[in-house]
Amino acid sequence: MPASPHAFTRHASLPHLELRTTTQAHDSYQTHTHAEYSLGCIDAGEAVYTHGTQAVALQPGMTVMMEPGLAHACNPHPQQPWSYRMLYVDAQWVHQSFLPFDMQAAPERLALARHHSSDATVFQALTELLNSLVGTPDPLQVDEQLLQFLEQHVLIARGMEAENPSNHSGVARVRDLLHAHVEQPLALAELAAASGLDGFALIRKFKHAYGQTPHAYQIDLRLNRAKQLLKQGTALADVAYQLGFADQAHFQRQFKQRHATTPKNYQGDARSAPTHG
Repeated sequence: MPASPHAFTRHASLPHLELRTTTQAHDSYQTHTHAEYSLGCIDAGEAVYTHGTQAVALQPGMTVMMEPGLAHACNPHPQQPWSYRMLYVDAQWVHQSFLPFDMQAAPERLALARHHSSDATVFQALTELLNSLVGTPDPLQVDEQLLQFLEQHVLIARGMEAENPSNHSGVARVRDLLHAHVEQPLALAELAAASGLDGFALIRKFKHAYGQTPHAYQIDLRLNRAKQLLKQGTALADVAYQLGFADQAHFQRQFKQRHATTPKNYQGDARSAPTHG
């Protein structure tokens, strides 16, 4: 029996996401709906995307977006296979991330600014998000990327909520939580609950207060602690493991991006530096 062209990626640390990768498929679909928000990259081949009275010709490099309940079908041209990746995002998670707490149960769906795009910037941003799900993902990184993608490319812009003095203490609680659990994976939902803000507002307000998103701030905390461990002669693999990086390669990549040298070179330089009594 030939292998299925469809593969599914799910992670226990990201239960609100499911990634479907379809490679060289000929399948046709009847009109149907999804309960989730759906975001897709067209990687190869051509298809027709129909919803309502719209019929859009899809080509490689295009993206599609669908809100829950949108009746649609995406079908390849006859005799021509196509490849695509589709990310399904739990609707309740999206509502919790973008709406005040007293409004989260109200909407069945949020309005989308568009249902497809041929913009290469949009395709690249979604591709980077989907790539972050491969292997052992960092939940906070993935959720930040997802919220930023939804806000910048998918949802109709919402009004900015009025500033509330309690927000300052909320983001400070998140900062304290990051310091207290440097090496542990922290989900965006957990940080949002600690702050009293929805996920999107937390990211924006935290960056305004501290110059970085919560994920970037956490990575910086880990790397600063890594420098101390490297100076003490701790092996690179042990440093990566102790500080919660996905693997040694992830640790090395993050270190070089921020310090313009590899952890190995830094450790060697630290060992060779003269001491002063």
